[in-house]
Amino acid sequence: MNPLFRLVLLLAAVIGLGGYVLREYLGEKAGYEARIDLDRIERTFDERAPAARELGSSQDYGDEMRGLLRWYFGALREHDNRFPDFKNHEQHWRQIEHEHATGRIKGPEFEAYQANHTAVEDAYKALTTDYDPPLSASSAGQHFDFWRIERVQKDGKPKIRLDFAWWGPQRKDEAAERADSTTVVHHLIVNAAVTGFDITLLGDEPAVPLGRKKKADDAPAQFHAEMHGDEPEVKIPDPDHYVDLFPANVVLGTYYLDLFPHEATHLHIQLGAVTRTVEGHELPATFVWDVPIKEDWKLAQGQAWEGATVETRDPDEEGGGEGSGAERPAIARGHR
Repeated sequence: MNPLFRLVLLLAAVIGLGGYVLREYLGEKAGYEARIDLDRIERTFDERAPAARELGSSQDYGDEMRGLLRWYFGALREHDNRFPDFKNHEQHWRQIEHEHATGRIKGPEFEAYQANHTAVEDAYKALTTDYDPPLSASSAGQHFDFWRIERVQKDGKPKIRLDFAWWGPQRKDEAAERADSTTVVHHLIVNAAVTGFDITLLGDEPAVPLGRKKKADDAPAQFHAEMHGDEPEVKIPDPDHYVDLFPANVVLGTYYLDLFPHEATHLHIQLGAVTRTVEGHELPATFVWDVPIKEDWKLAQGQAWEGATVETRDPDEEGGGEGSGAERPAIARGHR
């Protein structure tokens, strides 16, 4: 072979190898920069979110949270435009699909994962639009939003669906090596429990004569009912397991309630919750709302409230009408 030709081939091989090494280096460098940029965005969100949760006013909280979410999703869009080759934000979900395809996750378990994935995507869309939860409350550095309340059909019956986002529960990541010592498995531990979900339903208060203040011995509301529960039917402590860039430090969930009695006009909700720090210290919180009942949430007039039980209760036992000594009916219904 001509020596000059061999030299040309050698130079071509060196140039090709150098180009390959350079591309690999630039790819790794871009991937590293992309990860650093994502960490910056997520860290900034985590630093700013607690201040929003401390705002007691629903209006102030809503304004702050909407502004924070606009910044967050805007920063993610800018990130994707800057690093288009690394726009893959469902790696965790793709891994679940892969494990289902290979048989490691069976049918019923995968169906539950799919239901959670759909619920998380719904919440993600709500956060990316003009996030405006109809019920919102702060307590103990945490915030509880019922971001969607609607009437739905479930198991052939009309229900009231309440989707929530609980911001601020404590979480930690635990790492453990597999038996083969070749891989590390991460487990996200979220300490978040609803300890009580209590609803008091009332009718319209009897009219008080014009010019006179309400007295303790005035007749109570014509209707009084209670519903009691605790943990929701659906709770997703790790939404970022389904959508990788879902804002951190939030638990999603859903309650399904039976329709309210037609006589009820407004309700009082008290939700107790607790989260635990890394060292096990409890952070209890109590969220309270007073809500007018929409007609769409009620049974038809004359329709029986199935499963209700009628009790007789002394109002003094529950802090009612001092000195009246009168008893009033209370209808209690349990739910989850």
